[in-house]
Amino acid sequence: MRGVFIVRFLAFLAILSIVGGVMSLDDKGDTTTSGEENTPMSEPLTDQPENAQDDDAQEADGAFFEPVKSEQSDTETVDNTLSYVFFGIGGGVFSSLIFGSVLFEFIRILFFLAFLTPLIATKDKKDERTRGRILGFVEGNAGIHFSAVRDGLGLANGVTAYHLRLLELENAILSWRDGKLRRYAVSTISSHDIDSIRHPIVGTRLAILEILHQSESLGLTGKEIQQRLAISRQLLSHHMRSLRNSNLVEKNGSSRKSPWKLSVEGLNELNGIQNKVVLL
Repeated sequence: MRGVFIVRFLAFLAILSIVGGVMSLDDKGDTTTSGEENTPMSEPLTDQPENAQDDDAQEADGAFFEPVKSEQSDTETVDNTLSYVFFGIGGGVFSSLIFGSVLFEFIRILFFLAFLTPLIATKDKKDERTRGRILGFVEGNAGIHFSAVRDGLGLANGVTAYHLRLLELENAILSWRDGKLRRYAVSTISSHDIDSIRHPIVGTRLAILEILHQSESLGLTGKEIQQRLAISRQLLSHHMRSLRNSNLVEKNGSSRKSPWKLSVEGLNELNGIQNKVVLL
């Protein structure tokens, strides 16, 4: 699974960055200690008078030691900057993974698959029973999302992610991303049913079918639909694209500005929804 590889790679990159920052600080400490140990002690090197030696020492201090201190200060600044960069990269990556797993369910699943599931990957009869329970639960609740499976069966996050992943590798179930969620269904589900789950005819989509049905064969333009539903043009385009991909609506003419109308499939779908409402 590509997402699991990406999460592991990012975590590995973060660890390398933090280790690099620590090593940079250690190198700086070693350099400072070495410099202090190698500092020569003030001893007379010749038999010159003390006053002459003092004058020579002052000249040497002015001409030699001050530039060395400046160069050492620049090196320490560079070392500190590198350390901060390494720590910043590592901390930023870890923070992104943690906050992403909190806010988005599909990232949380990838996190569990990358780090927790290898710890519980033991095959025994209990695992087989758990996997069977999950498969039956998903089959009876097509389109259910990860958290609902976990809570419905009373399982831990890592256990749920591990067994769902195995079932998906065995082609027993399939999954897809739905906004912040990841939803699941058995692989034997029909294409019509899976399309209905992914793009349910509710809310705005159902309202579009109903007003097109009221317009009968004349149809309505996109602007007329937008005005009647009081929605934005972008939202209308999103729903019309979904309805057209499902062959529920079609153009009443060859022109780009031709009005929209219900297709035969759209009329059957609307009748089926209305009949279900009557039975309820």
